[in-house]
Amino acid sequence: MFSKLKGSGSPLNQAVVQPSPLESNPISQFYEIKRQIGSAGPELAWKVLEATRRSDDKEASVFFFDKKWAEKFGKHGGKRKESISEVLKRGAIQLDRLRHPKVLQVYHKVEETMDNIAFATEPIFGSLANVLGYLEDRLRQGVPSFLREYTFTDFEIKYGLLQLIEALLYLHYTCKIIHQNVCPQSVIINKKGTWKLSGFEFTVKCNENDIMLPVSCSSFTSKLPKMCQPDLDFIAPEVQASAACSPQSDMFSFGLLICSIFNNGRSPIQATLSPPNYCKQLESLSRSVNELLDRMPILLQEYIPSLLEPAPRKRPTSQNFSIIKYFMDPGVHALQYLDMIHMKDSVHKANFYPSLRGVLYTIPKKMWFQHILPTMASELQFSDVLAAALQPILYIIDESNTDEYQNFILPLIRNLYHAPRSVQATVILLENINVLIRKTAQQEIKNDILPMLFNSLDSTQPQIQCAGLRAISQVIEHLNEETIKQVVIPKARQVLEVNDSVEVQTNILSCIEKVIDNLEKNEILDDVLPLLLDAKLTEVSVLIPVLKIYKHMLSDKRFGLSINLLATRVMPSLIPIIVLPSITLDEFNTLTDLLQEMLDQINRSQRNKLKLERMSTFSTEKYPLQHNLDQPTGYPHRPPSLKFATRRQSISVDDVLKTSVNSNASSPDLNLLRVQSNLPYRRHSDNAIEPPRILIGNITPSYGSGSLSKAGSISNLPRRRHSSVNPNEVKGMSYANFFNPRPGPKITTNSGFKLDFPLPGRTTPTGRTSGSRRYSVATILSQSPSSSSTLLNQLGTGMQQLFGR
Repeated sequence: MFSKLKGSGSPLNQAVVQPSPLESNPISQFYEIKRQIGSAGPELAWKVLEATRRSDDKEASVFFFDKKWAEKFGKHGGKRKESISEVLKRGAIQLDRLRHPKVLQVYHKVEETMDNIAFATEPIFGSLANVLGYLEDRLRQGVPSFLREYTFTDFEIKYGLLQLIEALLYLHYTCKIIHQNVCPQSVIINKKGTWKLSGFEFTVKCNENDIMLPVSCSSFTSKLPKMCQPDLDFIAPEVQASAACSPQSDMFSFGLLICSIFNNGRSPIQATLSPPNYCKQLESLSRSVNELLDRMPILLQEYIPSLLEPAPRKRPTSQNFSIIKYFMDPGVHALQYLDMIHMKDSVHKANFYPSLRGVLYTIPKKMWFQHILPTMASELQFSDVLAAALQPILYIIDESNTDEYQNFILPLIRNLYHAPRSVQATVILLENINVLIRKTAQQEIKNDILPMLFNSLDSTQPQIQCAGLRAISQVIEHLNEETIKQVVIPKARQVLEVNDSVEVQTNILSCIEKVIDNLEKNEILDDVLPLLLDAKLTEVSVLIPVLKIYKHMLSDKRFGLSINLLATRVMPSLIPIIVLPSITLDEFNTLTDLLQEMLDQINRSQRNKLKLERMSTFSTEKYPLQHNLDQPTGYPHRPPSLKFATRRQSISVDDVLKTSVNSNASSPDLNLLRVQSNLPYRRHSDNAIEPPRILIGNITPSYGSGSLSKAGSISNLPRRRHSSVNPNEVKGMSYANFFNPRPGPKITTNSGFKLDFPLPGRTTPTGRTSGSRRYSVATILSQSPSSSSTLLNQLGTGMQQLFGR
């Protein structure tokens, strides 16, 4: 392993990861040491390496110091090496004694050999000095690129500063010690993004009578190694001037730390390890700080000058500073509580997680994946708090994109789909299954989510059954038809057989409403319709989905909802609901509209059916249609005549004559042929039979006392349909004036035959006759009953002469 690291080509790895020092330290028996990820401590003396605990593969970090590195500090390297080692060892031991969420947690105590010192802690990301680049220009440590590229959000800074002030509050008021080296090298950022305080190499006890009273300490001197002294750029003035310190000295250092965060990692005091330079820089500190205030949040600006007051008594205490408005952020305090969640009981946890969900929108996404989810990972193993812990997790899933879900969230919750869960936790997962479906790949849906969903239908808990039925409607697009037919519908019926409560029926009906388009006609009639007919329609929650399903089934014949089913089963089950006292106006309107739609469909179908049956009866029994095949066709252009067995084709001449003799009406329109109007299913125009063209020549007819006049040749008589006569006028027509001749022009045919036609007219109310219409030959012939036979004979003679040519 170490040979691979040595040959990796990285100067940093080659310089730090040496086989002999690491293997000689007992800590290597408990941890597998990997690459260096950062540095910390006085002058960044501690090299921080990734590690994994061999017993359980738990992630950790190992702080390692090689004593040989101290030999480069001068010709008195041996003594200095021992003094540096003692200082660093003291800090590690002190760190192991302090147990607080805001203090770096030690996993393995200090292990020391002749050549090195090492101890293990919680996994860390790096020190604040690494991220800010502090001391990089002087020490040339070669900080990894991921640390140099890391940037803080305003929320992270606020949360980190609150962590540090609470750590100081713990030190000052609980432990009653003074840190004395609050600087970027002493601040460690763990893998969750939490800022932890470390670097306890120079701590001193507070005054026993009054912790705010100063106590003696050592000032910075060039006679001692830099690693054996606090950082001069962050020392309080009283420490350097009078070798005295108090908890307020830590607050001054804390103020300089805040300034360095907003000043690219540089303290306002740049002493370059020289006490005289420190004094000069201290004189211009106020001006330097004022130049930095504009870079800070407004709520923080007003407190920084007070932290950097030269007089310790004017500085705020850690207790006072922890409650300033800048830290009054619900998201920050939620993370504060989450850091201590492992110390709370299940009741407190169950109450906290729903409130955490409500403030997640104020916390940056980076903190969701870096801090919140890793902290909650262990909580998902406890069934009594799983339901509450799922609420913020589901919110994070909903607000995350697909890549974030796949990389950070899915590995955390994958086991939840198959592991035993509480009833409430299962219900929450099913109720939010649409959130999971949107972010999960198709293959994982099939392997993880759908089995959990189908197993919920086999549960004996009604809450889980109902949640499972509701969830099916959310994943219907991910189910194929075979799954719906073979799994969903049978399991739904199985649930209904066990539990037919209103809630179960409502959810089953809602499920059916989603899947009905995927079912065949026989499945709908065999499985769905019985459920609808047996549903408890008196319950509104059941009635509404039933009406929706029926309305959907009416829209397409493929659903098999015939008029027989509507009339005999569906409508009888719905009609009694109309008069229920509990029904509201909206429900009443919806129900009556649906019933009316059903009735209209029955009306259309049944009426059409009865009309067809009636037409069939008339055409086959009462009005048989016969073809007279024996009837001669007459002329070549004349079609074969059709004969109706029960009625005449037209009114005979004798009937017209009889009617005209007995009538006193004056309208000439009654001279037209009349069509029997009471025949069923027949238009008046059906009797229009076009007479043949007749050419008349050399015919001299005689009409008794009258003569034909003012008419064209018979060949020019207009063709007309009997239907042009208004049936309403036919009833009132009279033939009284038909024989009142009116002089007309004499017409001579080509053969010299002269016709003198009287022009029939209509008697107006004033007694004048209006002749505006032409009439058929049959009408003309009907005008003179006494000479009809003579005229017909003459016509026949003329036609013989015509065709005889």
